[in-house]
Order: sequence, then C-alpha cells, then structure tokens
Amino acid sequence: MDDSDDGSDYDAIISEEGSASSVHPAKPSQSSKAPPGPSHPRTQISTPQSILPSDNTFSLQLSALISSTILPQTQSLKSLLSKIHDIILSLPSLPVVSPERAIRRLGKMTMPPVAPDEFVAKDVKWGLGWETPVEILLGGSWSVCGGYKTAKGEMGDVDLVLIMPESLFTPKDRLDYRYLHKRVHYLVVIAKELSRLCSIESPLMGGKLSWGYASGDHRRPTVQLSVGKEQGLKYTTTINIHAGVPSTLFPPHTLSPTKCLLRHPSLLENPTTSYSTSIALDTLHKSHLLHLHRLSQHLPEGTLASFLAAWRIWARRRGISREKGGSGWFAGVLLGWIVNGGEIGGQGGQREKTRKYKGLGKGLHHWEALRAAWEFIASTDFEKTPVFCATEVESSIPQADFLKAFNGPIFVDPTGMVNVFSGWEKGQLDLLRHYARETLGVLEDGTDSFDEVFLSDRKMGMAKFDEFIRVDVTGFTLETTLAEQCSHPDTLDLYSYSVAAILRRGLTDRARLVYVAPSSDTTLDVGLTYNPTSATRVLDVGPPSTDEAACQSFRQLWGSKAELRRFKDGSISESVMWEISRPEEAALIPFRAISHLLNTHFHLSQTNITPLSSNPEWLSIVQIPNSAREVVSLEGSEKLGFRPILDGYDILYKSLKSIDTELPLSILHVTPTSELLRYSSTFVPHPIDVARHGHSPDRVKYIPLADVVMQFESSPRWPEDLAAVQKVKLAMFEKLARILQSSIPRSRLNVAFEPDCSDIEDYASLEILLPQGVAFRIHIFHDKEKFLLERALEPPKPIHMLGTQLPQPPRKLVIPALEKHLIRFHYKSEHHQAFAPLHHRFPSFSSSTRLLRRWLSSHLLSPHIPSETVELLMASVYLDPSSLGTPASSTKGFINALIKLGEWDWRKEPLFVPLSTEIHSTDRDGRVKFPEELKKEALENFTQLRNRDEEVHLGAWVIVTSMDIEGMRWTKERPGRVVAGRIGVLARAALDELRIAEEKRVLNVKNLFTTPLDQYDFLIHLKPSLVPTYAQAVRCEEEQWETSSSKFRNAPVIQGVYGSELRLGFDPMSEFVKDIQRLYGDTLLVFHDPHGGTVIACVWNPIKEQPRSLKPLLGYSTKPIVSSTLVTINKEAIIAEISRLGQGLIERIERPRR
Repeated sequence: MDDSDDGSDYDAIISEEGSASSVHPAKPSQSSKAPPGPSHPRTQISTPQSILPSDNTFSLQLSALISSTILPQTQSLKSLLSKIHDIILSLPSLPVVSPERAIRRLGKMTMPPVAPDEFVAKDVKWGLGWETPVEILLGGSWSVCGGYKTAKGEMGDVDLVLIMPESLFTPKDRLDYRYLHKRVHYLVVIAKELSRLCSIESPLMGGKLSWGYASGDHRRPTVQLSVGKEQGLKYTTTINIHAGVPSTLFPPHTLSPTKCLLRHPSLLENPTTSYSTSIALDTLHKSHLLHLHRLSQHLPEGTLASFLAAWRIWARRRGISREKGGSGWFAGVLLGWIVNGGEIGGQGGQREKTRKYKGLGKGLHHWEALRAAWEFIASTDFEKTPVFCATEVESSIPQADFLKAFNGPIFVDPTGMVNVFSGWEKGQLDLLRHYARETLGVLEDGTDSFDEVFLSDRKMGMAKFDEFIRVDVTGFTLETTLAEQCSHPDTLDLYSYSVAAILRRGLTDRARLVYVAPSSDTTLDVGLTYNPTSATRVLDVGPPSTDEAACQSFRQLWGSKAELRRFKDGSISESVMWEISRPEEAALIPFRAISHLLNTHFHLSQTNITPLSSNPEWLSIVQIPNSAREVVSLEGSEKLGFRPILDGYDILYKSLKSIDTELPLSILHVTPTSELLRYSSTFVPHPIDVARHGHSPDRVKYIPLADVVMQFESSPRWPEDLAAVQKVKLAMFEKLARILQSSIPRSRLNVAFEPDCSDIEDYASLEILLPQGVAFRIHIFHDKEKFLLERALEPPKPIHMLGTQLPQPPRKLVIPALEKHLIRFHYKSEHHQAFAPLHHRFPSFSSSTRLLRRWLSSHLLSPHIPSETVELLMASVYLDPSSLGTPASSTKGFINALIKLGEWDWRKEPLFVPLSTEIHSTDRDGRVKFPEELKKEALENFTQLRNRDEEVHLGAWVIVTSMDIEGMRWTKERPGRVVAGRIGVLARAALDELRIAEEKRVLNVKNLFTTPLDQYDFLIHLKPSLVPTYAQAVRCEEEQWETSSSKFRNAPVIQGVYGSELRLGFDPMSEFVKDIQRLYGDTLLVFHDPHGGTVIACVWNPIKEQPRSLKPLLGYSTKPIVSSTLVTINKEAIIAEISRLGQGLIERIERPRR
C-alpha cells in the first residue's frame, strides 16, 4: 500500500477485533478477519551490543521524539472519513459506454493521462462505467499506528482505498492499459462529485481537490483532498483516494514481470516489468494492510508505530523522497524482512542460488529494528544478492521470474508479487544505501549522535554531494522509443533515467554515485559523489583504434571532444583531453564533462545548466585577479600552483645542509611550519618577478613568507642564560646570512627583529628571498631553551643553594616567552607533520581549507582565529564527517565546515579531531575513530574547565586531538566567546543563503564572503592604495594596478609610498591592527580582513562602558560623567588616539547609524 505524505503517513484502519476491515463496508467481505496471532510466546532475541543505543540518554531522546510525533486517532477525522465514505456510496451507477461518450459524460472534468498516445482509448470495443465500490479500506498505517505529525498544525496523509467491483473488468483488462483507463475513469467520477461538494455548503466545503500519483507512478493517479480546520480537524491533512481491485481479478501468473502486457509491434519481445508492477500493486492494498497488522500483533506494543515514525523522521531529514524510500509502506516491508526474514540470493556468485534467512524474531525493540534496517540496506547489494521476503500468501510469482525480468536490484515484498525497487533509478537506491552507511558510521563513533541522526537537516544538495547541479529541461531534446515511454510514463522521470545513464557512461570511475531526480516540473537535480583519486584526471583514455565498434561508441558518447591520440608506448586510442590553465581548475573537469555530455546528447545549453558546487566564483574567491598577478609575478607561474614555493624550500633545505662545514655547529634538522608549505594558505604564493617588483603599485607588493625551523646539534657551547641564547641565535643568523649570500647567488637576505619582545624571547629570524621569487623566514630552535624557560618558572631556591646560578628573569616575562617557544618550535612542527599528509590523503582538503580561511577573513575574523585552528576545523570535517560523508570536493568540504560551525554547541561540548599518524581503530567505512581512553580523559578535562569558568572567559572553543588532550593549544585565548558566537551566527546565515540559492538556481558566491558592517560601533576606513594585499580583496578595483608601465622591465620606477625596496612579509595594515589590539585590547574588539581588507571594525567592551569610580591605572582614557563623581570611557579620545596612530594609513573613521 502506498503512503502519501511528505515522508510520513499512518493510513490503515484495523477493527477492534484485529481484522483488516472496511469503513462501513459496502458489501460484506467473506474474509474480513485477520489470521489469528501466534499461540506461542514471543521469542526473545539476543541483540548485539552494537545495535543498542550508546547510552540511556539516546534511548530517552528517541522515545521523546517519537512520542511527540505520533498522533492518536481523532473522532473528528474518523467522522470526516465516514462522511466521505457515505458520499462515495451514494453516487449513482453509470452504465458502461464507449470511452468517447464516457469522457463527454464527465463534462469539464478531465482524466489525467495514464498511457502513451499509441494506447489512448479510441475506437475500442470495451467501455467505461461506474458502480459502487465493493469495499472501502483505509490503507497504510493510520488505524494501526495513529497519525503522524509532519509540521506544526499538519499531519501525515490518510489513504482511502476503493475496491472496485469485478463486474467492471475482465481478466484481459490487464492488457494495453485497459485496466488503467477504467481505473482513472472510476476516480474521475468521484473527483467530480467531491469537487462539487467542496464548493457548496457541505461537510467538505473549503476542501481543496487535486491529482496525485501513488508512489509517484503516473499510471496510478490518486484523488487528493486537502482538509483541515474548516472541516473541524485539529490538524491539516490530505486524504488520498486510491482505486484498487480484488486480488482474485488477475491471477498472479498473469502479472509476472516477465510477460509483455502491451500488444504493439515494437513491444512484443519486451517484458513490461514496471507496467505489470503497477497493476499488481492495485491488487495488494489489503494484503499490505494485513502485513502491517500482523507486525503490530507480533511485535511488542508500540514497536511498529515507533519504527515507522523513526524511519520517516530519519528519511525526511535527508531529503529522501516518499516515493523512493521515505514512506511508511517501504519501512513496513523492511521491517517485515528484519522480523520474518526470507531468502537471499547470490550464493556462490549466482543470483538464482538462495539461502534462508531467519530474521531477528518478534521481540525487537523499535531501535533494534531500526539499526538492523540500516545494516541491511547498507550491506546488501540488491543487484548481486536479490532479496525475497518471507511470503505471507499461498500464491505468488516465482522467484525465477523476478531474476529473469530484473537485471538490477531486487527486493520482493511479503506478498511475493512485486519488486519494491521496480521503477527506482539506480542512483536513488545508491543514495539510500549511502545514507544508511553514513548513519551507521556516526553511531559507531561512540559520541552522542542523536541530533546528527534524527534532528539535523541534511537535505542541502551542496552539502550532500560533491557536485550539485540544477538542470532546466526547457528545450530538452530526447528521441525516445515507445518501450521507454511505457516504462517511464512521466516525462521528467524519463529525462532523469536518460541523463543518469549518459553521465554514468561518460564519468565512469570519476563518480561513485550519480543521482538524478526531478525537483520541479521543469528542473532536474543532479548530484554526484566523487571518487577523489580519479575525479580530476585530465585525460580519459578510450578503446584502442583497432576496436572499431568500441571506438564508434566512444565517439558517439563524446562527440566533438573525442580524438585519436598516440601514446609513448606507441598505442593509439580514442581519448578525451581536458585542458586546464592552472592546477586548481582540475576541480572543474567533472562539471565540464557533465556540461559537454548534456549538450551533446540533450542539446542543453550553458544557460540550462546551473553549477552550484562548481560555480567558477568558488575558485576566483581564493585567487588574485590575473591582471594583478601579471603585474608582479613570474610569467606562467599560475600554471604551477604551490610547486614554486615547494621547490624553493627544497633548494633552501639542500643549501642549508650543504654548508655544515662553514658553521660552528652542524645543522641537525630543517623543518617547515608554514601553511604555505602544506597547500593550505588562502592564496597560492605565486613567485614574484624581482626585476619588476620595485616599480609595481603598492597595492600588489605583498610578498608572503614561509616559516622554517632550523635546529643545530646539541653542544655545551650554548649558554645557560636565556638572553645570551637569543644573542647566540642572532650571531648565528649573521654568519648564516653571509654564507647563504655566497652559496645562493642573487638571493636577498635580512636579519629581522620582532617588535615588543623581551630579551629572553625568540625575537630574531633570517628572511631570505630566493632568485626563484619565493621567500622564507628561518627560526633557530635550541633544544635546551624549553628546559631553561621551565626552570625559570620554578620556585626560587634558598640563597645558600644558588651557588653560581644566574638570577632568573621575572615570571611575567618567562610565561609569554615559554608559550611562544612551545608554539613556534614544538606545536607548529607537530601540526605541520600531522597536516601535510592530509592534502595527499584528501585531494580536496587544501581547497576546502583555503575557502574556509577566506570566509573567516572576509568576515573580519582572522585576527581572532589562529591559522592552525582553521585547519583543525576542516580536518574534523574530513576525519569525522558526520552523516554527510567525507567530502571529495572543496565546495562540499567548505559547506560542511559551515554546518559544523553552525551546529557546534561549543559551550557544552568539545570538538574531537582524530588526527594521529597512528590509526587506533576505524569503522566500516575506514573512518578514524578517536581513541576511547583519550576521549574520556578529554571529556573530563572539558567538564572541569567549564565548571571552573562557567562564563567561558578562556577556551571558548576546545578542539581535542591526540596531541592536545586539553584542547586549548591553539584556542586558549582566541576566539573569545563573543567571536565564537558570531561565527556560529554567520555560518547559519550563510547556510540559509545557500539554501535559497539552491531553490532559485542563482548563486552569488561573493555575497557569502561579504560581511555586514552595520553592527560595529565604529569603522576605520583605510586607504586602498596603501594596502599591499589589496589584490586579494573579495571586491577589488583592477584598474588600480593596470598601468602600462608595469608591463615593461625597463619602465621608469613608480615611486609609491613604500618605495622600490623589497620588503618581505610587509603588511602595515595588519601591523596597525596589532598595535590597536596591543594598546586597546581590553577596551576594544578589533576585526580586520588581512586579505585586502580596507576596513578595521571595532566594538566597545560593554564592561568598560559602565560608569565607575576614578582610579589610577584604569588602562583606558576616561571622562567624568556630568553631575556625578563617576567616570566613563572616553570614546572620542580613544578614537582620536587611533586616528593619530594611523595617520597616513587612515582615510576616514565612520560610526554606522543603527
């Protein structure tokens, strides 16, 4: 029996005696009572612990959710159904007349088409009439389980089934759409009367009538009557009126899927599997109702209702359509298999060889049954191992017929009459199995996964799929055969099958899953899950030139893109080559292939195809404009991606290792620590053209630096004094600079000093610009420095024990020095070693991280989010991917990160990132599981942290890794709770905009990366001409650097404000922001985009705004309050101080109106 609500419906009425009965049956039924229940006690099964919820909380949450969803049967709805029943029975009989006369008799009421033109009822010997139904059933699960709430004030549909009298039919009506024509005529007669009653004073007044389709099958229209408060109901619902026939009308063998029931010259040799299934389903309404009733009797009380409710909730959260897996009918068939078992084929690799499966028995809890259903769906290949439910009737179709008729998936229902997957496109089942696998992966993680499984919205296409495309089928061209039209009576359904078939042929192993389904009357959704190792390959190699038939097929598939190519081994094959101008563009190859295939085979132009995941703006948002790159970078550098800076690091590494003999100490290690050297910097560091850099505009002069840590061998010559250690480093840098200058000709080296550092901190570094145009910053790691700093923090010893020990520096200097040392020389190195392999393990990880960095910076949040924190967030998306699965495209990775940020309740739970070079354990899909002992310890630490600091002054975000059980290595002070809260708000707003973009088929990526400024207290507008990173801005004016003089090496030097001298890592705007933070960090929250941002946004600390008594050393400028002895913050004075501090950089200071 079909269910007809959006993922929910309880639609059967069972009499108090336990029989499947009609509502006031029109004629007595000889078999109105269900078979008696089993006399033996219910079997108690032993359920594996893995099937049970992880704790009582999960079980309680699920029970509460189900109880809030299930609705009891109401007298008002029963009364309305009874009135509809009486209306139908009161209709007069209509004599059988020819189809033409029957249509004229209906007047303005039109019959929905159910057949192709070749089978339209014209000049036929049979006729159309109407008689009172022999029985009226309430199908589905309504009377068995009650109603089901779908939204506020709405409940799931109720199915009313009219059993048409056999006198209207003959056994031959199964042929040539005769039965379906009679069926739809029967319903139109009823629809005509109901339509009249909805428009006059009657119990149905105000109801709305429309046509629907049973299980989405356009051969089987249904009358949909929408009713609600106007009819006295508490909840709005839809009553779906179906038409069926007694099961005795068509003997089972006559509806075998191997038979051809359509007599047409072009169809005689084609079995009409889907057509036969449609008719068979109309004979099974009562059988399916009895199946549900038996389950309700045999299972513990409430199990059936709870199972159906939980299944529907789970399916709706993932956007699983009712017609293809989300209905209560499908869930009921699943439950029948779980409980009763049946037979499963594929034994020994032979589909027809089956074995018995006993099922789990009749003592199942609804959660146990639900988990078992996911296990069954996820682990069963229904094509290789067909499944046959235990039959509950004596007569059914032989298994051999199903195996012969269906080459695809087979799941035969408990009646033994229909294949549940008949009419399913392959991608629809693949997607259902994917969801089941991912859900099980989440459950196996061991954390509280209730929200993820049952509450979180997972319907967004760009979040589910690596590639999500909306296709407008207006202008779709497709030559179809009559057999195809009969198999797919809905045009959009036929388009979906055709598109999916072509895409699978063309994409081959690029995609693991291809899903195509209608989303509106004129639109198809195309979703793909990529194979990350092959999705972006640039060359598709086809058959060898000697195979003429295969070559012809290949050329027919690819059209103008197909070409013969000779390879190095001398072979010649048909091929398709995808040209790219830079490495990042490889991500667009799958969409380019899809677009070409759709244009070649269906004549769809680019305007018909809307790429949401592969919108080119996703790439451009993390690329500087070509015109800016051409001004200052080496020609052709965009084609190399990160290769130049990685090659530069190799050159530097080899040079350092080759000069050991010229240094007082040998170099032990050289370690990269920069995101530039692990593919995750926001922008690709294109090598600069040193010759042209001097006369380039100030706006494009930024030269990024990649940090490198160098360690010398241990030696007693290192001093014990911390300040002396830094001086030795300085001397080493001076020596190193002179040596490198001679060993790497044309390199430029500077010894750089960090501002505002004490003399015991690591404050010096060596900056080097290689002739290849890439720059590095070298820090020296002394292995004993950490020991010296920790010793300086120990309690002072008695004077008589000091001996010759040097006096220790003050703790207030040692603590920041130690923290800086740990981060720079220990944590960053560990972080780099852990993250560098992720780019190779997950090819899209780098691009996803870059998008997330750009999003955070564009919303002025970069000063509050350490670079490493961003990578940890993205790693959690890939290593702990929730039920959305591991991304294989940058867009999906970025959007899933937004989902994580939007849903993460950081006040109540830490974020676990299973980041370890040692895989402790994995789930069925190979996901790395966080070690249980470490997780338990981390949770205890988190609980203690929140108990100590309930207001969350420190450690708003706690991100736990196996290397950092405390979870605050990078997030102890940043972000604060205000910023953490804003990130969640912005993430949710971005997701809302993406959902709207999916619906409207229009996506403006730059809008996602544009932040509102009206919520800040004041804005500092900077001069764009003085922002060295201006070319990285989301919206920049390219004409600012497009000058003719920059195109020539011998052009006169442009004397900008910053002059022609090379300055590595020079960004005065970011330094200005740091100065404001250092001076007013306790008074202001400062926000800025280091990637070309021309605004510094500031928010006053509300605590500082409160009046207080005048005290010395308040730390900020104050002014007296009129008629009071209290003072308050002097905002005007502080803004004036900032204006003086930024003189020459600031264009204006603005206070937005609120």
